[in-house]
Amino acid sequence: MNVLAARVAFRERPLVDVIDLSLRFVVVHARDYAKVALAVILPTFLASWGAASLGGWILGWTVAIALSSLATIPFTILASRLVFEDLPQTRDVLAAALRDLPGVVVVRTLSLLAFALGLVVLVVPAVWFGAVIFFVDEVKLLERADLTPAFARAQRLATSSLGTALMAYLLFLVLRISAVLLADVAGRAVIGELLQFRPPESAVSAGGSVLCLAGLFLTAPFFATARFFAYLDVRTRSEGWDVQTRFAALAARATRDARAVEVG
Repeated sequence: MNVLAARVAFRERPLVDVIDLSLRFVVVHARDYAKVALAVILPTFLASWGAASLGGWILGWTVAIALSSLATIPFTILASRLVFEDLPQTRDVLAAALRDLPGVVVVRTLSLLAFALGLVVLVVPAVWFGAVIFFVDEVKLLERADLTPAFARAQRLATSSLGTALMAYLLFLVLRISAVLLADVAGRAVIGELLQFRPPESAVSAGGSVLCLAGLFLTAPFFATARFFAYLDVRTRSEGWDVQTRFAALAARATRDARAVEVG
């Protein structure tokens, strides 16, 4: 990643600013996100819905959580390329996601096993571990790290700004669960009260609903982007990217001024 070629300003941002930046970024680049979503979100959503229809909501949620987690991969790559590269092609983003998919699956599996072990021991270690490896996907995908170095690098990043990593982990978890529940409540209200159709059964009583699945998958691009920007924020704090870009801007300005004097 060429920091000096980035299309966003690097500075330390509160999580609220990270979320706001992510939302605006997705809206500005909605066309690029929509192309990737058609190729990724639609089939994974339909597969999860099909699993729930055939095997019940326990199977449906198991498939949905697994697929929605993997569906964030191309959006992390897309966000990175939109920030650091010119006009990324959808097919290139999808091809890169497919190449990285096996490695990310291994990382996710090991992370899940370690998290489950933490839950068995005590809740606090599990939450701490989740925060410590919160950026392991970004490290694996964007820094091209191997398996063991990816976990070590993610741990160093998170512990350098542990409060930020912990808050990001908990906040994004709460927001994503809230988005799923809100999709069910708001969707049923729109269908029943505005469109005057019979809404699906409440997710609370049925154990799940297609509206919840829609909320889970439709918000995946945003949360992948928000995690990416949180990762950039932590790297800015730990590696001084804001200082680097400011000095680079000052050097570029001095060069322009010197050339203007020579021309004059």
